[in-house]
Amino acid sequence: MTGLRQVETPDWRALPTRWAEAQVRLAAVRRAVLSVLLGLAILLSLWAGALRLFDVPAFIAPGPAATFASFAENRGQLFGALGHTLTGAGIGLVIATVLALMLATGFTLSRVMSRALMPLVIGMRTVPVLAVAPLLILIFGRGQGATIVTVVIVGFFPIMVNAMRGFRSVPANVDELFHVAGARWWQVLWKARIPFALPFIFTGLRTAATSALLSAMLAEWLSGSPGIGRLIYDAYSYRDMPLMFAAVALSMATAFALFAATSRLERNLTE
Repeated sequence: MTGLRQVETPDWRALPTRWAEAQVRLAAVRRAVLSVLLGLAILLSLWAGALRLFDVPAFIAPGPAATFASFAENRGQLFGALGHTLTGAGIGLVIATVLALMLATGFTLSRVMSRALMPLVIGMRTVPVLAVAPLLILIFGRGQGATIVTVVIVGFFPIMVNAMRGFRSVPANVDELFHVAGARWWQVLWKARIPFALPFIFTGLRTAATSALLSAMLAEWLSGSPGIGRLIYDAYSYRDMPLMFAAVALSMATAFALFAATSRLERNLTE
C-alpha cells in the first residue's frame, strides 16, 4: 500500500555483541574503582600507622580523621581556592600547549629556526622556576598574570620536546610517499606527522598537566594570590595543620584526576 512508511526492524543479531561490549566496559570501570579504593585504603593505613609508630604529635601531623573533619568543615573554602588555582593552571596549560606545538612544528620543518631558537628555549628551561617566579610577580603583579606565565614556562617544554619526537617518528617510507604524491608541507603535517605524534604529545601533556598545577600553587604561594597554594601557606602560618593536610590531599587528588583525564583523552583519540 502506497503512502505508508516502511518500519525498520531492529538487528537483533547485534544485541549479543553490544551486550558483551557493555559488560567489558563495566568490568573495566569496576577494576578502576576497586584499584582506586584499594590504593586509598593502603595510603590511609600507612598514614595512620606511621603516625602511631613514630608517635608524631597531632599538632605537627594530624591523622586521617582530623584531616577529613577539617575538609568537611572548610570544603567551601578549599574548593573555592582550588577553582582559582585550576583557572590559572588551565589557561596557562592551553597557552603552553599552543606555543609548544607551534615551536615543535617550526623546529621540525626549519633547521635554521631550530638552531637559532633552541638554545634560548633550553636556556629558559634550565633556570629554576623558584628563581624566576619573584621576577614574574614584579612584572605581572600579584594576580593571575604571574601564575599563568609561570605555568606556561613550566608546561610548554615537555609538550614541545615530545611533540618534536613524535613529528620525527614518521617512517621514512611514509614521508617519501607523501613527497612523491606532491603533498604540501601542511598536508604532510596534518595527515602524517600529527597522527604519529599524538601518543608523544599526550605523554608530554600528562607531565605538563600535573606540573601546571604545582607551578600554579608555587606562584600563589609566593605572590599571595588567592588559591590552594596560598591556602596551604596560610594554614601552615596559623598552625592549622588539619586544614593544611586537607588542602594538600585535595591537591594530590586533583593532580591524579588531571593525569587520569589526559590518559583517558589519549585513549579516546588514538584508539
